[in-house]
Amino acid sequence: MKTKVHYWIVLLAIWTLQGCKSYTSNVLLKTEPADINWTAAYQKAIVEYPVRIGDKIQFSIYTNEGESIIDPTGNLVSAKSFGTGDVSIADKPTYEVLENGMCHFPLIGKIVVAGLKVSELDSLLSVRYEVYYNGVYTISKIVNKKIIILGGKGGQILPYVSNMTLLEALAIYGGIDNGSKGFNIRVIRGDLKNPEVTVVNLRTIQDMRKSIINLRPDDIIYIEPVRRPAAESIRDNLYIINIVQGLVTMIILLNTIAK
Repeated sequence: MKTKVHYWIVLLAIWTLQGCKSYTSNVLLKTEPADINWTAAYQKAIVEYPVRIGDKIQFSIYTNEGESIIDPTGNLVSAKSFGTGDVSIADKPTYEVLENGMCHFPLIGKIVVAGLKVSELDSLLSVRYEVYYNGVYTISKIVNKKIIILGGKGGQILPYVSNMTLLEALAIYGGIDNGSKGFNIRVIRGDLKNPEVTVVNLRTIQDMRKSIINLRPDDIIYIEPVRRPAAESIRDNLYIINIVQGLVTMIILLNTIAK
């Protein structure tokens, strides 16, 4: 009887020691209080971000009547149909901003666009194309700006939309499941060597009011997963438990036979 008790004590000890492991191996971007260097408030003003080197631009040109003058896809469309699905954005050609800050457009050639906001780019293109057409206005957009989300549902890259909020990005991502912490969402932006970091708490409305933010292009959102050490310890060490249980059973059986 004592032998049986001893083996079960050994089994319990092994299990306890294995359970002492830290189950945070898939927790990323751990944040200390000193790392939080960005306090953001909700801003209703629409913010335009400048065109940068490497950005990809799509644009369409229209007359005052709304008829498309230059449509790189080869189709004439109205201003109403633009963006409604009749002309796919994916089908339109893109124009990349080169390292010297210039971009090559049809007819007007290369112009410096780096540092311009989209509204300023529209005005510049309208002026340049006015040489060839009357009553021109342009609609342009940067199509490569993105938001990166890492969470329990895996990683996902979302296209950035002007004035996108954190809640909108989370909704597109699919929300927060039971395996994610809604009170520990980290938003990281800027140079990754010296980033701006904030922790967002969405547990209550009051918490949300204090921390909800507008996103910027290339922001990284990390949703920390919920850890369940007891369940994960059993799962990870089940093979050890089975081995020890088999050995204990064999020893008890041999002792029983010997008696």
